[in-house]
Amino acid sequence: MSNNFRNSFLTGFRSGKFLLVLLIAFCMMGTAEGASSKKAAVTAPKELLRLNVAYHPHLVGLGAILAAEKQGYFKQENLEVQMVRFTAGPPEIAAMIAGDIDIGYLGVGAHVFGPKGQCVMLAMDCTDLSSEIMVTKKSGIKSIKNLAGKTIGITKGTTSELFLSLALKRAKIDPSKVNIVNMDAAGKVAAFMTNKVDGISIESPYTDQIRKSNPENTVTIQTSRDFLPKAVFPNSWVTTPRFIENPKNQEAVVRFLKCLLKGQQYRIQHMDETVGMVADYLGQPKEIIGSLVDKTNFLDNRSVEKIFKNGTALKWYEQHEKMFVDAGLLDKFVPAQDFVKPQYLMAALKELRSEK
Repeated sequence: MSNNFRNSFLTGFRSGKFLLVLLIAFCMMGTAEGASSKKAAVTAPKELLRLNVAYHPHLVGLGAILAAEKQGYFKQENLEVQMVRFTAGPPEIAAMIAGDIDIGYLGVGAHVFGPKGQCVMLAMDCTDLSSEIMVTKKSGIKSIKNLAGKTIGITKGTTSELFLSLALKRAKIDPSKVNIVNMDAAGKVAAFMTNKVDGISIESPYTDQIRKSNPENTVTIQTSRDFLPKAVFPNSWVTTPRFIENPKNQEAVVRFLKCLLKGQQYRIQHMDETVGMVADYLGQPKEIIGSLVDKTNFLDNRSVEKIFKNGTALKWYEQHEKMFVDAGLLDKFVPAQDFVKPQYLMAALKELRSEK
């Protein structure tokens, strides 16, 4: 082989080798840039979104979102959440319809607004076991059958109205035979304590406040547990049909639900700490806030996903809706799929799984 040929071959080989190295380098750069761009897309800061969220002043209606706030979950989703206090569903729904509240917690009795078309269910927080019909010992009432002619305090459009209606129906008592008086929760407690009413339909933690303050004059004649296992009493997070129509609001709802789910999980895993947080936030005794722990069926994320995936949640909502119809609080039955919108919850659960 001549020197000229050898030199030409080596020069060509070296040039080809150099070109190959350059080609590999460019490919690696392209891969790195692609990975970098994907990472940037994942970690890109989300647009700041603001939500006005209604809470109720107790462990169930506040615990999960307060945990989400304290643990920085809202901040992670770039959500600015203004928490607004309500003590009953009807004024909260009115504020939602007016556009003052975006998302809110609803107790058992206010679920009637779902089939009425005024709100949609986004997620189930838990199921309730805390309702009671309490009567004063001075009233002489021994059972539901003795309520005819007596004065009983309720809060219209809430759990207390539903619960009394169910109790009267089961006992075959015409509601018109009972003097039913509408008042808010604080008013019911005050009226009971001063013997202005014979009894009240009310939930924890108010039941525990009454028992603690005046145990000698307090008798419970009906509880939620008396209706088990046929009855389910859900507590939920809701919004309005108008709010959820907006694509940007749908994004905000999914982000909020991610935080809510993490908050609900945190509440279950750190119940005593959450009780303390809620007590401090509300300025109430820890034992009063904690009284709901044994009167609530808290749902972890796995249970929430399961009941919405297999249709159990829809069955529970429809079972609950039938109570409103039976109690005369709702004119007609509406399929739960018309007012339960689980797709946003499913999207939130999917995103949470992908982030692990």
